[in-house]
This record gives sequence, structure tokens and C-alpha cells, in this order.
Amino acid sequence: MNKLLFFSKGLLLLCLFATQFVTAQTVSTDYATQINSTFSNLDKTRIPHKLLVDYAMEFEELSNFNGVLTSNNITNKGTYTGIYNTLLMARVNANVTGLVNPTIFKNNWDNLRQTNKIVLSGLYYKYNEFKPNAPNNTITITNGKLYDKFVGGIWQNPYDEKQVFAVTAPIVKYNSLSMQVQLPASLWYTNQVSSVQSIAIDFNDGLGYQTVTFGRIKNVTYTTAGLKEWKYKLTLTNNQILYSHSKIQIDAEIPPTTTATTYSRTINQPCSQNAFGIDEVEFNGTRQYLGATNQAILEIDYALNDCVIRKPLIVVEGYDSGLLGVENALGEVSYNNFKRTITNSFSTSLPNQLYTYDVIYINFKKGNDYMQRNAYLVEDVIKWVNSVKQGTQQNVVLGQSMGGVIARYALRDMENQLSSTGNQTWNHKTNLYISHDAPHQGANMPLSIQYFARHLIDQFVSTPLGDININMSNSGGNVSISDLETLLNQPGTKQLLNNYVASNFGINNSVGDSWRTELLNMGYPQQTRNIALSNGSHCANPQNFNPNDNLFTFNGGGQTKLLTDLLLYFIPYGNLISGISLAVLFNEPGLLIGILPGNSKFELDFWGNALPTAGATNQIYHGNVRFTKTLFKLFGWTPRITVTLTNRDYSAPGGPSYDYYPGGKYQSFISGGGTSISNVFGSFGIQMSARDNFNFIPTPSALDIGNGSVALNNADFFTKYNSATPPVAPKNSPFINFSTSFNTSGTNENHISFNTRNGNWLALELDSIATNNDNFNCSFICADSQIIGTNLLCTSSTFSAPANTSFYNWTITQGASLVNLTGNGTPNATLTALPNASGAVTLSLTMGDNGAKCGNITLTKTIWLGAPSFYLEDYYFAPQPIKSTVCAVSDNPNVTFEQQGITNIVFKLCNSNTILNGYNSTCIMPRNNCCFEVTATNACGSTTIMHDCFLNKQSANTNYYTIYPNPSNDIVNIEIRDANNLPEKGATISGELFDIMGQSKSKVEINNNKATFSVRGLNKGIYVLKIYINNQVESHQIAVE
Repeated sequence: MNKLLFFSKGLLLLCLFATQFVTAQTVSTDYATQINSTFSNLDKTRIPHKLLVDYAMEFEELSNFNGVLTSNNITNKGTYTGIYNTLLMARVNANVTGLVNPTIFKNNWDNLRQTNKIVLSGLYYKYNEFKPNAPNNTITITNGKLYDKFVGGIWQNPYDEKQVFAVTAPIVKYNSLSMQVQLPASLWYTNQVSSVQSIAIDFNDGLGYQTVTFGRIKNVTYTTAGLKEWKYKLTLTNNQILYSHSKIQIDAEIPPTTTATTYSRTINQPCSQNAFGIDEVEFNGTRQYLGATNQAILEIDYALNDCVIRKPLIVVEGYDSGLLGVENALGEVSYNNFKRTITNSFSTSLPNQLYTYDVIYINFKKGNDYMQRNAYLVEDVIKWVNSVKQGTQQNVVLGQSMGGVIARYALRDMENQLSSTGNQTWNHKTNLYISHDAPHQGANMPLSIQYFARHLIDQFVSTPLGDININMSNSGGNVSISDLETLLNQPGTKQLLNNYVASNFGINNSVGDSWRTELLNMGYPQQTRNIALSNGSHCANPQNFNPNDNLFTFNGGGQTKLLTDLLLYFIPYGNLISGISLAVLFNEPGLLIGILPGNSKFELDFWGNALPTAGATNQIYHGNVRFTKTLFKLFGWTPRITVTLTNRDYSAPGGPSYDYYPGGKYQSFISGGGTSISNVFGSFGIQMSARDNFNFIPTPSALDIGNGSVALNNADFFTKYNSATPPVAPKNSPFINFSTSFNTSGTNENHISFNTRNGNWLALELDSIATNNDNFNCSFICADSQIIGTNLLCTSSTFSAPANTSFYNWTITQGASLVNLTGNGTPNATLTALPNASGAVTLSLTMGDNGAKCGNITLTKTIWLGAPSFYLEDYYFAPQPIKSTVCAVSDNPNVTFEQQGITNIVFKLCNSNTILNGYNSTCIMPRNNCCFEVTATNACGSTTIMHDCFLNKQSANTNYYTIYPNPSNDIVNIEIRDANNLPEKGATISGELFDIMGQSKSKVEINNNKATFSVRGLNKGIYVLKIYINNQVESHQIAVE
């Protein structure tokens, strides 16, 4: 029951808001209006079962659930709800046996669901549809309207009789090998009560079909975990047999052979460890907040396996959405998940430290409740632990995600209570408080995803009868859109998010702001060492996308439940139970789309983007749904009903670009199967994509930069925070030590995850040795680290490492013959120029700690030594000299004039001070025969070259090739100039076109001394074609018109 936070697989709970409100509904009546107009002249009392599927807006294809098992009719709660809502839409009379309002339908089921018990629901209905040959045979169509047909005064029956059967469980994932199963009579819906003889279920447990009686409990136990297919058999009184099936994932570890008990106990009962050595304790809080308390299940793992607490480590879980269902007592995250993240960290030190503690893991029964109420519950747990532990060992309290904020509040409140009352039961006896990627300044759920959720929650369609409004997408996996609405409106959700979209689609942060103000005023515990872990990048690298990049897209024809499934992808742990995930889990790709209703078509067009750059207000969300109903599909021409059910756009409000910022990321299910999923959607003509992660807990929130009392700017989210050189007031961190996530790729890590580096860091904090802590700083490895020193070396200069480390290795990788290097093995190296040396020198530094903590990084710096070095290129073609150009070009193709430190290039007439006007700083166009000199200057000196235009003209025709047409705006030909003057036989010859700034524009292979290339699309101007002939180069100027 835990952590919300996208998870890291957790994304979060998407929503929260600030004030109590009554949910508004936007109801589309367009379909009802049009379908009633089309059917207005039919005598609906003649429809035998009062259910006509042709009258309905179809959310599922009822004929797909006709009692024959196929791979495309596996039923889950979402599919089942779609069937039920289609039946509601098909009513031509309000009084159809068993069918109730969708809210009552949902509440009937929810009210019977219990922990460790799976309550089934099922339906069996007979309904009608038009016969395929009804048009013009048994029904008349005139001006798009339907009329009953009579022949000789006898009514012609246009209706076929069909039946639909489906049974399913309310969940698709169950975290135990044993359960109770029940099918209550109140959850069996049918208009054929007298036709049902019996119902039997095969639980895939090796016992075959077992007859079930309404309300009777069946105990089901598995010896292995994994995917189980449940098959349901309905036997009718006419001996016809219909089948339905569903699947459930049994996600439980197989216990070792043991005689240990496996039931939970209360704090007043003796220790009772289960087969895994865990003592599960039902714990009821006593201190009320707003008149109510909360409950938890404590999972206690005793270090010595003897039911005695001596060295307590109290772990406070974070947000629990509850979407896995009340059936799973421990919710989405349990102690087993916590242990797994530590094992997967590849830190050997952290698991070893954990084994020395008696771990008390707090599983909130309502993990999305008021944080104050759950904080009071944590206080009660701490009091109880102190009352039963043996010895005087101080507690350690570790809060993950929202649990980190709750733990902070609880510890500080206990100190305040102790101070005001003097009652020693308030003494928390805790010496270490650990905050793990906790949202001290709020968590981030992308606004585009929140708008998506609010849009789906708000949009309803009226039944043709006009008596019931049905949510357009009220099914998906085993979670309904109303479940998501409940989640959005939970107090903990409202308090958690730093930006919350309310039901009116406005941003309302009043509840969250009020909570954060209370937290600020409460402060931090004063009797503990307070430390924090952030899963944000140590190098402050952003997420793997840019501001305003697309987060999700869904475009194409499909069932509206796919929208809920897509939304679940982004909700903490919702991705585990969405229909999309189930299709992968069940290895049934067809479940992604299902069987599309034959006569109904939903066109879905949705996309959402990340927040734009800070302060911008770009559009970030679009959602549109069109519905088309074609009657008598085989004929196709009439009548057809098309309505736009909804069309909305929303823009960013301005403010921080939270989605993109560094921080602990929520990683969605798509990251594990997104490509294959997108391909399956593509095979159905649907474009579907989704970003695999986004920032969930910004690093400044996890480290509480500025203590929540200082406004942060964009740069504060990109600061490289480290505890060795901690930030200073007013933007300091209240934690005495902290760690961000360091890895070789420099990426942000999954929310509340451990890795080798932060695992070892935490182990040192847990070892109880006060002087054995690590002030973590590996920022020298970040990508922007550079060797410090000049770019231009004239005689001698010293170069420095960008940070202090334990290892330095300086080398010269280019130009070693030009300089002497001294100072290797130290943070500073000196380069001294050798006499008359000039050219490029590349200095390399490998620095770090040789793998002790951070590893090593190699940095390079290219330095220019001495005065400028260049040559002149004369680009000539007839007529001369009007279009000739002379350019100064760096002697080293890898070193620009800027890198040579050149500050000035001057073209002057020979024996004169007349400066020629060039069209840029490195080239001129002489207008007649002339002589001029070119001087380039940097801080080390000047270099001058003399040039005679006439001599260059005379030598111009020594080139092997001619280029034409020139100027050109399309195809350019390369041919041999003189058949008696050919390049060396077998020479490798190629060409490359550059603009006047030296940027390559195209390449061409020259075969048999001929080639063509195109300059179409290039900007007008002068370009240079270099032809490479083995080790020789000839140049040609080309004018592009």
C-alpha cells in the first residue's frame, strides 16, 4: 500500500485539489436526440426483450460474449462494465429486469468487497437486434427514419433474439496464494431468472468445474503463483451451456516448508510469524484528526527471528492509491517490495545493515488519507514500539515518498507534545530520520495528464431514454473512471501535488498550499539527525525530453475504455492493472482493441504535452471524441448518425517546467513494453505513443531547498546539489547530510529506488558509527566539467582540474612535440612551449577516485600554441577577375580561427596602407589584377602572407577538373578539363561542397572522372567544392543563384 510516486512505477496519483466540490457533469444528448428521431416511428412495445442493441451507443460488442470462449472475449471488470452499460443504452423501456443506474451497479459491488475475498459479479441477458435482411423486408426506411412493416395487415417481425453471458472478478492481480470466492445473488443480473439451472467455476486449481451457490463461499488455494484462467459455465434449464472466462495474476511468493501460522494479529495478541518470518500486526490508531483515526498493518521482520524488538527501523510507506482493490490487504507496496528494492540496488552494505535491524514496515490501510491523520497513526506506532522494545537502542525512522513527509511531521509533533505536556510517552526515542525522495515542497503530476483525467471524468452521454447518464469511458482494466475521480478527490492527493487541476478544470492549489504552510510552521524534528535521499540526477540533468514535448498521443478508432487504460498508464501502480498492461500480461494482443462494436465507431483524438519552458503558456492538451452509428451495416448507406461527444483544449498556466526538471522519475509500464504495444495499436490503424517517464519529485522538493519559505527560480531546479559543498542560505537544505542519485549515465532514477552509490551512502548512516558518514560529491564527473586554463598558449601556462579528487593523470594526446608538460599526478599541470613551436595541442586529464566511490572521468582541452597559422585559397572561374574570391583558411582543419585566438584579419594592398573591403572578415573579392597581403593576429603575435592575383590566375588552369554551369541553381557537372592531363590511374577521387564558413553541405563520389551533384535548395552565395585526389586537394568556387 504504498508509495505513490510513480514508482517509480509510479506516477502518481494524479491529482489533487483544494476545496470540496460537487462534481459537475458535461452530458452529451446529441446521440439520444438523433437516434430517437430515427426510431420515433417504430412501435417499441413489439421488441420482445425491451433491449435493442441497434438503438444503443455500444461500448462493447455484445455478440462477442455469446457463451463461446475465444481469445478475444476474456472478461475483466472494465469489459464487464462496458457490456452492462451497452445493455443500459439498449433499453427501449425503463423497466428492464435487473438493470440499475451505473452508480448503484458500482456501489452494490464495492459494498461487498472485502480483504482476502474475491466477490464476483455476473450477468445473463437475452436481447434483440435487427435481422440482417430487415431493410425493405421486415422494416421500412424513409428519409432516414425507420417504420414497422405490415404485409396484408400482418406485422413483419424484424428482430432476432441474442444472448450475452459474462462473469468476472473485480480485480486482476491478487497478492496471495489463498482466497475466498463468492458470487452473491445481489450481483447476478439477468432478465432470464427462470432459465438458469446452475453456475459452475473452474478456478484453474486442478479441481475442475465446481458448482457454486449464490452467496456461498468457495475457498481457493494455489500451490504456484502466476496467471490463472477462471472459466465460468452457465447451464440453462433447456440444457444449453454457455461459457465465460477471466484471468487473474496470482502475485505471491511460494513460502518455504514451515509450520508457521500465516494470520494477522492485534497488538494485544502474541507474536505470530508467517511462513516468511514476518509478524503481521493489525494496528488501530487512537489519536483523531478531524474526528477520525486510521489503521495500518505492521509487517515486522525481527533481526534475530525471535519476536523481540531491540533495534527498531520504522519504515513509513508513502501514497497508496488503493487501485489494486481492497482485496489486497497490503495494497500496492509492502515490506517485500521494500526489501526487493534494496536487494536490486547491488549495494552489499545496505542489505547487511538492514539485517541488523528489527524492521517495522507501516502499511496504511488508507494511504491517500489526510497526511496529518496518518502522521498521528505513525506517532501511535512509535509509542507502541517504544513500549515493547527491549533495551535502550534509539529508533531509526525511514519515510519513503509521501511517508517521508508524514514521518517528519510525526516526529516533530511528538517533540512539541512532549515539550508542552511533559508526558514521556511522547518521547519518540529516535536518533535518525531518513527522508527518501519525499515531496517536502510537493510532487508533480503533469498537468496534461490531469486535464486528461478531468476530461474523462467530466464527460457523460445520455441514454436514448434520457433517464440515465453514462460516463463515456467508465471502464478500463479493473478500474472505473469513477474510481479515478475518487482518487483525485482524496485528501492526501490534494495535499500532495504542487499543481492540481480541479473539477472545473481550473488550477486550485489551496489545499496543498495550506498543508505545506502547516508543514513549514511545524519544522523538522530537533532531537534527530535528519538526512535525505533524492532520486534526482547528481549532475542535475533533466528528464529525457524537452519542454513542451509530447507525453502521450492516441489517435484512431477504438473503444472509449482505451482512454481510461491509457490514463491508468500514468497513475502510480495503475499501469499494473490497465487493459493495455493486461493485454501484455495475458499475451492476448487483441485485448488492446477488443472486438469493436460492428455498427458503432468511436474516433478518438487525444494528446498531451509536457509543460513548456518556465513561464510559457503553450497548449498542452487536446481531447476529441466523435461517434458514428451505422444501422444495417451490410447496406451501409442509411441511416447513419454522427455526433461529436466532446472537444476540449487546455494550455499551460505559466510557471515552472516541472515535468522536465531533474528529480525522482515516475517510470510507466510503457517503458517495458511500449514499442510492442504501439506496434499492435498500429496494426489496428491507431497511433499510440507515451513517454516512458517524467519528473515526479523535483530534487529541490526532496531536499527541501529553502525550507519551503523561499521562492525558487528555474536555475534552482538545475543546481548540482551535494552535501560536501551544501547550498547556503536562504536556499539551503535543512538536512545535515543528503545524497542525490549518481550513476555513470548521469540520468534521473526511479522514484524511491536504491542504487549501489546511495545504498552504500545510507548503509554508513545506519551503522551507528557517528564519524563514519559520507558527504557525497561526485559532481566533477558531470558533463559540463572542463579543464581550467587558457585556450591560447604563447610561452607557458598552468592548467587546473575542475575539482579536487584523489587521482590525476595528465597527458598530451596531440602536439606532444610542441610543448613540455610538468605536474602530472597533481591537480595542476604546466605546459611550456618549445622554441619556434606553433600548432594545436590537446591536453588530456583523467581524474577521479579510481572507482572508490565516483570512478574516473577523462577531460580534454585543445589549446592553440603560438601565432596564427593559415593559408590563402583563391577560388577562380571565368570571367576573371570579377568573380574571384580569396579566403584565409586555418592550416589545421580541426582548429577554427576563433580557437586560434585570432582577433583581427587585415587585407592590404602590397606596399600600401590601403585596406581592402572584404565581404566578410576572412575573404575578399578583388576586382582587378592586384597584389595584396593578409595579416592575422592573436595575443602571441602576427602572421602575414602575400598574394598576387595575376600569378594565381595564370596557375588556375592547372586543376584537373572543370565545373559547370557556374553560377548554378540546380545540377552542377564535374568533368576532366584536359584529356591529356589526367589524375593518377587508380586514384581515389571524391568531392565535398562547403559554404564560405567551412560547413559541409554535400559529398559526391567521382567515377571515371565524371560526376554530378545538386545545389538545389542551398541559400544564394559563394560555395567551395574541394576535390580530393589521393592526398592532393583542388578547390573550385561555385556561385549558387
